[in-house]
Amino acid sequence: MSRQIKRSRLPLTALRAFEAAARHRNLLRAADELAVTHGAVSHQIRSLETELKAPLFDRRRRPIELTQAGEQLLAAVHESFERLTRVASAIQNGEIEGEITLSCVPGLAANWLVPRLGRFLSLHANVAVHVVTEYWRHPKIADQSDLAIAYGSAEHPGRRVVRLAHAEFFPVCSPALRQRKPALRRPQDIASHTLLHEYTDEAWSRWLAAAGLAGLKPARNVYFDGAHLSLEAARAGYGIAMGDLATVRDDLAERRLVRLFEQTVPAAFPYYLVAPPEAEQPAAARALEQWLVAEFAKEM
Repeated sequence: MSRQIKRSRLPLTALRAFEAAARHRNLLRAADELAVTHGAVSHQIRSLETELKAPLFDRRRRPIELTQAGEQLLAAVHESFERLTRVASAIQNGEIEGEITLSCVPGLAANWLVPRLGRFLSLHANVAVHVVTEYWRHPKIADQSDLAIAYGSAEHPGRRVVRLAHAEFFPVCSPALRQRKPALRRPQDIASHTLLHEYTDEAWSRWLAAAGLAGLKPARNVYFDGAHLSLEAARAGYGIAMGDLATVRDDLAERRLVRLFEQTVPAAFPYYLVAPPEAEQPAAARALEQWLVAEFAKEM
C-alpha cells in the first residue's frame, strides 16, 4: 500500500533548502542564499531524503547532480514556489490574480461582453477569464461558474442574484437594407421584409402588438439560435432583427446597423448577475463582478 505524506507534515524548510541546492547545484551557495550554514542545508536535505526514502542528489559528481527523483521533486517545488512568489507580490502590490469562469447568454456575450472585456483584462494583467455561453432556457453552467450574466429566472438557490438591467427591444437592420426597396418608412412597411428571430417569434410578436400591428404577416420569417446569429444576419442585410442597447450599441455607433422606429417593447426578463456568497468569492471574481455592474450601469 502506498504511503502519502500529510499536508500538515510537509517538510517546508527542507523543501526550501532542497530547491536552493538544486538550483545552484552547490550546497555552499544554497547556504549563502538562505543565510544558514552548509551543515544546516546538508542536514535538511538528508532529512528530506529519509522522509521520501529516495536519494535526491548524486553526490559523487561535481557539481552535484539531481537524481530522477530529485528532478521530479524540483519541478513540482519550483512551480509551487514561483506561484507563491507571484501571489505574495500581487498581494504586496495590491494586485489581483486568479482564474475566473464567466457564463453568459450567447447574444450578450458576442455583442456586448467580448468587445468590452479587454478593458477589464488591461486593468488586471494577472487574471485569466474563461468565457462560456449557454442557452438561457436551459441553464446548467450559471450555478457552477464563478460568475454568470443570466437572462430569465432570478431563482438560483444558494447564489447571490444582482439585477443588472431590463432591456428594451426595437427593430434594427443594415443601412443597405434600409435604402433598398420596398421602403421602410413606417412600421407597417415591415410586412414587405424578412423578420429575423431569436429562438422564437415572441419578441417580434410583442413589438408588433405594441406598434398596433398584431397579426402582421412578413414576407418571410427566419429563426436563429440566439441574438448573436440573428444580429449577424441583420448586419449581412438578410432582414430585420430585434436588438436592445446592450447588444446593438456598438453596431449603431459604427453604422453597421440602424434603428428603424422609436417604438420599443420591454424584454420578457431582466439581465441578472449570478454569483456565490461574498464570503466564498475569490478576489478576482469580486473584481470582475464590480466591473460588470459598473459597465451595465454606465451603458444601460
